[in-house]
Amino acid sequence: MDGLPAAARDEANRLVLDQQLDELKAGNARGSGMTAEEYNAREQTLMKLKDQLDVHDTAVEDKRVFLLGLDAKAYGGDGKVIVAVGNPDTADHTAVLVPGTGTTIDSTGGQLTRANDLQEAAKQASKGTNQKVSVISWLGYDAPEVPVVQAPNLSVAWDARANDGAEALRQFTQGTRVAQGDHPSHLSVFGHSYGTTLVGAAAAGGGGLGADEIVAVASPGLTVDRADQLHIDPSHFWTGRAADDNIAMAAGYTLGADPVDDEFGGQRFEVDTSGHSGYWDDGSKSLDNQGRIIVGKTPTTLPRLTVNPPGPL
Repeated sequence: MDGLPAAARDEANRLVLDQQLDELKAGNARGSGMTAEEYNAREQTLMKLKDQLDVHDTAVEDKRVFLLGLDAKAYGGDGKVIVAVGNPDTADHTAVLVPGTGTTIDSTGGQLTRANDLQEAAKQASKGTNQKVSVISWLGYDAPEVPVVQAPNLSVAWDARANDGAEALRQFTQGTRVAQGDHPSHLSVFGHSYGTTLVGAAAAGGGGLGADEIVAVASPGLTVDRADQLHIDPSHFWTGRAADDNIAMAAGYTLGADPVDDEFGGQRFEVDTSGHSGYWDDGSKSLDNQGRIIVGKTPTTLPRLTVNPPGPL
């Protein structure tokens, strides 16, 4: 439940994980409502998740992993999972990272690696201050599937998945604030790829996300036309996109205006990495700049672009 202490959520969710694994190992597909293939896939997914948590978890306080949410049955088995590196209840700086297309429970290992990389970049940016940083991977929505020729899926081209998950993200960030009590954290909400579309839908609706910073990495659009529609001062909206990231071909069409366009507003941070997934490369300005944003420092910025209005699809 959003708003409960991270330690309590972690204890409860790990107990649920162990119980579900025990039930799956002791049972079989008959009577479960699943095919044998689905049954085995769920068992393998939960075993992999447990292994990934064990690999990344350590006795070091700021590296402790918290399992804040788990639903292996959601979205036809793609599932929901929310994990934090470092305790967000006691952190001075908290970042929530919303992943994009193709992300499932099976992706948790990679998401934890990204969270760890962001945490390290933030700690480097605040070196000498002894400030604590927590980074949360939030897969609390049904991320679009990767389209393939054999089974084309165009959910990635529309904002329905983002709109469906928007309220859950708003509730999560509000709950994070509640759990922090009288120790409010500097809160940044990051989206990557289609995750930025979900962040945009959540920030634009209701009362917004209550974030200090909103960061759109490799965005195809945030469902809005301007940064000032995100319930945040545009000076605290940041976007970055690699020069050769093919997501640029989708930006500005069905998911909202292109956020690197000058007319969108906000700030554009410098990216020196390549492709759609290189933004967390060790030693890069891309990663360093994201770390600076997390701790409230100004990243190196670039002039905004003047993007020609897109033609018809």
